[in-house]
Amino acid sequence: MPQVVGQPAPAGTGLLGAASCADATHCWAVGVAGPNADTTATTAGAPVTVITATTDGGLNWAAEPLTLPFTPELTGIACPTLELCIAVGSTGTGLSNGTVLTTHDGGATWSQASVPTGAFDLNSVTCMTAAVCTAIVNDGTNSWSAQTDDFGGSWAEDGDLPTGFEDPRDLSCRAADDATGAITCLVAGYSPTSTGHGQGAIAVSQNGGISWTAADVPSGVGVLQNVTCQTPTACIAVGTTSTTVSDVVPAKGQVLLSADDGQTWALSPTPTPVDDIFGVACPTALTCAVVGTVWRGPPGVGTGSVAQSEDGGTTFTRLTSAYVPLTLTAISCPSASLCVAVGGDSVARIALTPPSVPKVAGPTGPEHLAPRSTR
Repeated sequence: MPQVVGQPAPAGTGLLGAASCADATHCWAVGVAGPNADTTATTAGAPVTVITATTDGGLNWAAEPLTLPFTPELTGIACPTLELCIAVGSTGTGLSNGTVLTTHDGGATWSQASVPTGAFDLNSVTCMTAAVCTAIVNDGTNSWSAQTDDFGGSWAEDGDLPTGFEDPRDLSCRAADDATGAITCLVAGYSPTSTGHGQGAIAVSQNGGISWTAADVPSGVGVLQNVTCQTPTACIAVGTTSTTVSDVVPAKGQVLLSADDGQTWALSPTPTPVDDIFGVACPTALTCAVVGTVWRGPPGVGTGSVAQSEDGGTTFTRLTSAYVPLTLTAISCPSASLCVAVGGDSVARIALTPPSVPKVAGPTGPEHLAPRSTR
C-alpha cells in the first residue's frame, strides 16, 4: 500500500500552493487560477476553483465556490477551528490590491474581510487563536507583518522584515514555552546576491512580529522555501541548493536545523531523498515530513515526492507513492500519522510511518547543534 496517495483536485482547480488542517479530517487548500482559466467567467459551466476542502482526511476533496466579483490569487490559509478559516493573497485583478477572505461556517460561505492598509498583496497567514492571526504583507516596496485580533475585522501594522529580505514564504509562529508570553515567528526567503541569484535567508521575530531580525544562516545555501519550530530546540528549514531566483533550475533539496529557536542554523549532515523541497511540517518534535520534487531526465521532468524524518530532520526516508505527477508545494500534518499535501491541480493524502521504537535525536540532532555564533 503506497504511503502517499494522490488524486486530481476538483474540476476547475488551478495551482494549489498552501494548505491548513483544523483537525485530522478537516483540511483546506488554496491557490490561484490555472494559466488557461477564464477568470472573468460567471457561468456555472466554467467554474474557477481556488479553494478546495476535505472532511475525511484527504480521501475526497470538494471545491468551495466563491461569490466574488473577481477570482482571487490566494497564497496562504490558516484554519484555527473547524468553523474558522482565513485565506490571504491578492484580488488577481491587476489592480495590485491585497485580499483577505474568511469563513465562519467551515467553508460553506466565504466573505471579504478587511485588508491591512497599503497591502499590495499578502503572502501568508497563521493564527495563534480563533481571533489572533498574523500575516506577511507586501506593499510593493517592503514586506512587513500585520496582526488582527478580531479574525480579519481590522489589522495593525507590525515590524518590517530585515532589509534585503526577499520573497517571504509561509509564516510559522509558535507560542513560547515559558511564562513570558513571547511568540516566536519565522519566515523563509532569500537575500539577493547578484542578478537573478540569492542566498537563503530566514527572518525571525521573538515578539510575535513586532520586530524582525535576520537569522544566522550558513553562507552559500540556496533559496529557502519553508521553516518551522516545533519546540525551541527543534527547528527545521527547507529549500533547494539552487541560488537561481529568476527561473526553475533542477537542484537538490537542502535541510537546515536550529537548536536556539531559529536564531542560528546549520546544514543537516545528511542529504535528503527529495530534490527541490518546498514544504515541511512537524507534527511532533521528532516526526517531520517534507514535500517537493524528484527530477528525472534529461530534460529534467519533476514529479512529486515526500520524505519522512523520525529524528527531527537529521535523516529522511522517502515514502512510497501512487499518482503524484506534479511537484508538491505545501503540506499540513494535523497528526503524527497523517498529512495532506498539494501541488498544481493535485492533492495527496500521506500516511506517516510510525517509529518502530521510541527515538531521541542523536548527537547530530537539532537539540545538539552548536550555534554558529552568539548574539
